[in-house]
Amino acid sequence: METYYINEHVLSANVRTVIKNAQDKPMYILVGRWGVKGDVLSVYNMNGEVLATVKQMTYAFPSHFDLYDRHEKIGSLGRLISFNRDIYLVKQLNWLVLANVNKQSYRIYSLKERLMLMEKHTVYQGDYYKLSIKNETLAPVCICIGAVMDYWAKNNEKNWQKVNSFLSPKASYQSIELMREKIKSTSR
Repeated sequence: METYYINEHVLSANVRTVIKNAQDKPMYILVGRWGVKGDVLSVYNMNGEVLATVKQMTYAFPSHFDLYDRHEKIGSLGRLISFNRDIYLVKQLNWLVLANVNKQSYRIYSLKERLMLMEKHTVYQGDYYKLSIKNETLAPVCICIGAVMDYWAKNNEKNWQKVNSFLSPKASYQSIELMREKIKSTSR
């Protein structure tokens, strides 16, 4: 198993992100942006060579992403089920991604074999994601999938905040006046 660390706060942000190994040596750079159909996030080695890319194909629900190894399309990532845990499928590769958004834990499986485990890891320098990947050659693609999982988790959280604010809106001046009138009429 290969182990990598990514700063949690910059993983799905639109900034360059350095991915380090367990010896704190920079191994990969994650560059790109999210949010609009056609946006791309790429993993480069330290020599500047593109190793893997994930491209956002749709913006609306259900959103999906295409995965590329170097410049060749290898699969499409899409959500299958969203119940207590989210389940995603990487078509063409037949990989299953299990996501526990509340615990910020993500696992990638191929048949019965675990390819990656991505979990939140806190050290004195801050919050990181620790990626344990079975094989170094899978690392760039797994990093791309991890970035998508983090993006979906943060996007899902923002969407639920919008829904909750819609369901329980702040009281306006008019609604307060209506409540006062209602109380006055019932007390008479």
